[in-house]
Amino acid sequence: MRAAVLHAPGAPEAFVIEDVAQPPVGFDEVLIRVGACGVSFRDVVERNGTYRRDVSYPLIIGLEISGTIVERGEGVTRLHVGDRVCTKAFSSCGNCRLCREGRETTCAERRTVRGGYAEYVVLAQDACVQTPADMPFEVSCSLGPGAGVALNALRDTAHISIGETVLVTGATGGVGVPAVQIARGMGAKVIAVTRSEGKRAMLEAVGAHDVVVAGPADFAPQVRELTAGRGVDVVVDTIGSRVFDAAFDSLAVHGRYAMVGQLFGESISINPARIFFKRAQILGVGSVSRVQLEDVIALTARGMIRPEIAQIMTLDEVADAHRLVEGGATAGRVVLKP
Repeated sequence: MRAAVLHAPGAPEAFVIEDVAQPPVGFDEVLIRVGACGVSFRDVVERNGTYRRDVSYPLIIGLEISGTIVERGEGVTRLHVGDRVCTKAFSSCGNCRLCREGRETTCAERRTVRGGYAEYVVLAQDACVQTPADMPFEVSCSLGPGAGVALNALRDTAHISIGETVLVTGATGGVGVPAVQIARGMGAKVIAVTRSEGKRAMLEAVGAHDVVVAGPADFAPQVRELTAGRGVDVVVDTIGSRVFDAAFDSLAVHGRYAMVGQLFGESISINPARIFFKRAQILGVGSVSRVQLEDVIALTARGMIRPEIAQIMTLDEVADAHRLVEGGATAGRVVLKP
């Protein structure tokens, strides 16, 4: 089968298109013919060496996978040949205390999903959730690591309520767009932050009430002005350290700060007094659970979540796809089709 292979971390040109052996199918695994694979920023930081968890070479990356099951192992019970599926970011054991409590994203035995930059991939059945037959692969591929994480942040971590105000950083990204859509659908006022004036119209179209166009360090005054000086009830931060100060300054008293992403290597520094005087909660958002992925698939089928697809590219164009994503040049998802 054809695959985009990394032999070492590096620039987008590090990918090599090769013919590799099709992986064997284990007892609790399924073989998927890849229909589409989203190019996420986690792919970018995995390719350039910033993300190193469970990384060894040669490596085929790609976690936002959708496709059709063509073979299954003897222990697979929930999925069948011919089913269309999309993936979580991890598989988990399903048996430990954390898994039984619905906290499967912190399972000690979780395994990272990879391999979408190829014609076929083998994954544990736990990593896969069935999708409707009429849902396009380019729509379903990024629902787990994108919309599923957004739902986790808003509904299950920050617990937003009708009438609250939500600020979304990195609002045109894979988590940002569905976060805007879901927050609005849950009855919140949504303020979206972007660096590009050219992305304002798209953010308004997907549901943002207000769009702040600003650099990473200077949007808090605009947010305060939009909220009559009060600040926002919830921050969904998909960027991390480079926007932390401005995002925290945008937070209202008793606000909740949901930390979803960290795209850069630097740390943050904060005086703890800023947290307790504001009565703020800083909340870590994990990956997507099976239940959350099932929910966002249903929300997408009903039209509440509408993934924005910026560009569909071939596997041979993988380096160009990474340049687009790494440079923030697109509004919406970049998707590879093998």
